[in-house]
Amino acid sequence: MVAGPVRAVGKKKKFIFWQSFFFIFIMFMASYVLLQSPIFTITKITVQGNNKLIREEVVQVSGIVTGMNIFKADMQTASARVKVLPMIKEVKIDRDFPDTIVIKIVERKSVALVAVDEHFVELDAEGYYLRTGSVAANGLPVITGVHVQAVGPGKKVTGKRLDIALQVVQELNDELRNNLSEVHVDNVGLVTLYTLDGIKCRLGTPENIVTKGDYFLQVIQELQEGNKSIEYVDFSIINSPVVKYKN
Repeated sequence: MVAGPVRAVGKKKKFIFWQSFFFIFIMFMASYVLLQSPIFTITKITVQGNNKLIREEVVQVSGIVTGMNIFKADMQTASARVKVLPMIKEVKIDRDFPDTIVIKIVERKSVALVAVDEHFVELDAEGYYLRTGSVAANGLPVITGVHVQAVGPGKKVTGKRLDIALQVVQELNDELRNNLSEVHVDNVGLVTLYTLDGIKCRLGTPENIVTKGDYFLQVIQELQEGNKSIEYVDFSIINSPVVKYKN
């Protein structure tokens, strides 16, 4: 009386076993074909967003090479390797089937120079050490009055009141920033700018930087048009700016 149902259960278990075995076998064969098929061999690696960095450097650091199977490329490891480059802020690596790897990067932008030991280094707006630089070659303003400590490229440079200088540099418009030679922060946090032509501007506290910067740029433009020379401009009190002309 019980033999029939028992046989039925046994047959069902065998059917499920062979069904599972067949499924695993198919998956194994499919994986083998995908990993061995020349269709999925990487033939092209593109780098997007590299305005300054050399494409070959990003590709080399990633560890991904042409001729590799696209499924064998370790995206997480490759991203971590590229992120180590000091100039890289963000990175995302994708597969573009069947044969292309796309590396998308966001670079850090140099905004100022600061003296470290006996040389200058480039900093981005967040204070990251990007690379060594030169005042003559880079055209970036030098931050002075701030004593900094730097571990090395790719790491944040630290220093009291460095954040004030970087804030000022970042908030000034491009035209004025490109015309600066120095951003000085004194021991109480007051800011003074110096242009490439030697014009001095006392900004005072790091407040209303955009407005003060626009006023200063306007003064510079008026001086150029009127062929005048000044000793300094004082915007410490924004509602009562002072312009001291040279005798």
